Amino acid sequence: MGVIKDRHGTYYARKTVPATPRGLRAAVALELDNGKAVQSHLKKSLGTKDVRDANVRAKPVLAEFDRIIAKAKARLAATTGPVVKRTNLNDTEIKRVAEWVYATALKEDEALRFSGRLELRRSYKTESFASNSLGSSRARHNEDQPIVGGHGRWYEQASSYADLC
Repeated sequence: MGVIKDRHGTYYARKTVPATPRGLRAAVALELDNGKAVQSHLKKSLGTKDVRDANVRAKPVLAEFDRIIAKAKARLAATTGPVVKRTNLNDTEIKRVAEWVYATALKEDEALRFSGRLELRRSYKTESFASNSLGSSRARHNEDQPIVGGHGRWYEQASSYADLC
């Protein structure tokens, strides 16, 4: 920001456009109407190679940059509405969420079954279970839990979701 000198010795006024709020750089580009999608820096030649003269000439240019950024912020505020966060769902939305969860679980299960991996997993788990029960100290902790797939209570809950629909 401020006054910079290029390789030829000419001084420029330069100001960085802040990244926040989101979209400000695009709004500045619209304000300048220069054909760019975003404008990250504002830069203008001061037309001098003298540092004292450059510092004097830079003040109104930097003030103009501040006005451009302020106009862009106002434009951005006018086009964006307030964000409303929801804190609750109605019954229809709850049913739709339940349907989506149930449909996703069915889709994943179907993909697993048709890919052939389920049979491989079943055979591996059956073999490892048989080897564990024949003398290994590791045994299954929960006999109610199936060898492959989810717990039985999950299937009961899923069927109750299906009854809601």
